[in-house]
Amino acid sequence: MTATTQQSEKRSGSVLFNVIGVLLCLIFIPVILVNLVLIAKTYTDPDHIPSVAGFSPVICLSGSMEPTFSTGDMILIRHVADPAALEKGDVICYLTGEGIAVTHTIVQVTDLDGQVRYVTQGDANNTADQLAVSPDQIEGVYTGVHIPKLGSLAMFMQTTTGMLLFIVCPLLLLVGWDILRRRMDAKREAQHTRELEERLKELESAGGTAPGEEAKISREPPQ
Repeated sequence: MTATTQQSEKRSGSVLFNVIGVLLCLIFIPVILVNLVLIAKTYTDPDHIPSVAGFSPVICLSGSMEPTFSTGDMILIRHVADPAALEKGDVICYLTGEGIAVTHTIVQVTDLDGQVRYVTQGDANNTADQLAVSPDQIEGVYTGVHIPKLGSLAMFMQTTTGMLLFIVCPLLLLVGWDILRRRMDAKREAQHTRELEERLKELESAGGTAPGEEAKISREPPQ
């Protein structure tokens, strides 16, 4: 195997490892950051569904909205700046008096003692919900984005085992990857240095270094 071929393989291996490292960062860092933000907001603002940039992931725990979305699905809701702009047909997520999140469709907008109220109903239900919803109960409006069964996975992530798998393990993987990359870079540099030393010894054994030969030999490690 020629020196040129060896250097080409080393460069290819280096590029491959760098690409893998970038992909790991792109996958795990956003997941870790979003999870940390949601967990932190759960404790700092327990009276509201945690959100990131005005959007909140909500887990569907019943089949009352089938076929729009089903039990175990994760839906995305958007914060409503002006609840008065909501109208019949909008799908809203609101908190009941017990703090339970419900996502149902507005079937009627009414007025109660001068205050707007929203009558809601699940798409799969035969009757409307008993209690009308006030604007201050509304957490957001359904964006139309839902991912089947991701909610079940998210609930698992909230357990101790899930946190270990989706927060601790990715962090350890990133740290381990950085250590491995540094060791491989050091190994390549050491190998390159040994090759240069052997080349110099060969030149010396052959009767000395030819004029200009030293300038042709680079001591910089391969990229």
